[in-house]
Amino acid sequence: MIAGLGNIYVCEALWRSHLSPKRASGTLVTKTGRPKAELLRLTENIRAVIADAIAAGGSSLKDHIQADGSLGYFQHSFSVYDREGKECRTEGCGGTIARMVQSGRSTFYCPSCQK
Repeated sequence: MIAGLGNIYVCEALWRSHLSPKRASGTLVTKTGRPKAELLRLTENIRAVIADAIAAGGSSLKDHIQADGSLGYFQHSFSVYDREGKECRTEGCGGTIARMVQSGRSTFYCPSCQK
C-alpha cells in the first residue's frame, strides 16, 4: 500500500501511462466506478516507477542521500521530470517536455503524447 506519491514519481508514472496531469481523476473510472483501461495502466506504471526507483537507490536531488550515505541514481533515468524544453522520449512523439505548477509544485509532462 502507498499513502501517497512524490512529485517525481507522479510525473514519471503519468508519462509512462500517456496521461495528462491536467486530466480529472474521475475520467479514469466508468459511471459505475469501475476502473477504465487507463487507470489499470496507471496503476501498473506507478508500481513499475517505484520498483525502478528502488532498484536505482532512489533519486538524489539537492541533499537527499540514503541512510548509509550513498546516493541514488534514479534521476539519471528520468523521462520527464526536470526535463523542461527537451525532446520527449516517447518513440515517434517529437513533442517537447513542458513544465507547469500545480499546488505550488512543478509538474513535467509532454503535451503532445500525454492526453
